[in-house]
Amino acid sequence: MELFKMPTRTPRTRESKGFTLVELLVVIAMIAVLISLVIYAAGIFRQTSKGMTCLSNQRQMMLAWDGYATDNAGRYVAPDTNRHAWDWVRSVGNNLGPGNTEKIEALTEGRLFPYVGDVRLYRSPFDESDHVRTYSLSAFFTDGEGTSDWNGPPSWSIGTRSRIPKPSETISMVAEHDRRGHNINGWGINPYTPDWIDQLMIWDTGYFNFAFADGHVERYKWAGESYTDPDPIEVAFNDPNQLTNVYYPGPDWDWVSQRLFPGSVALYGDW
Repeated sequence: MELFKMPTRTPRTRESKGFTLVELLVVIAMIAVLISLVIYAAGIFRQTSKGMTCLSNQRQMMLAWDGYATDNAGRYVAPDTNRHAWDWVRSVGNNLGPGNTEKIEALTEGRLFPYVGDVRLYRSPFDESDHVRTYSLSAFFTDGEGTSDWNGPPSWSIGTRSRIPKPSETISMVAEHDRRGHNINGWGINPYTPDWIDQLMIWDTGYFNFAFADGHVERYKWAGESYTDPDPIEVAFNDPNQLTNVYYPGPDWDWVSQRLFPGSVALYGDW
């Protein structure tokens, strides 16, 4: 008698299926895209952070600048960088190093430093040079270049708060790019012709940072183009043969020139 036998099953081995070459390439491409996005976002974050720090520095410098005026009957500290007791920075003698660059003492011996208290505030995080100072005060305040270098009348200069008709529209501090070693004296441009006596610091962010006499700060998106010059503004401002008095007419000069001393009949006439 035969016993009934259950059919036996041969166990089947499960095949493990791996990624195909195409799938691997797709995954690698996706990872590469994600990495590039992260790097791009990190770069934007760094630039934004630097921009905010630069504006914060200028804002704190304006608080010090205004504090000095409060303690001195409304009179502003001089924007020059000479040896006078009233100059905000003293970039002379032993306070200068190789290449006409400033030493820390140029800042700490300046009239404004007791109100600032931190040398780091004088320098923008965008500044890639070895300079200790990036910012300059407008030459149109007190005894700056606005009157002496351009043969302008004394009525051009702003000595006290009461002389400013429109403080919220009057530039008081900029990030300057003086290629003569350090930012010499106050910053200014010719108010009548598009001559940039002093150039602004050009950064790859596409913005100029300004502080105004009422204490607020602004980021101005520069046009970077001229009505007559085919070169962009960063090329004109870095011409090795033209360290000062760069002729560059355009919307940027238009915007800045209207904010040197707005409301001043002596400077602008009936503008």
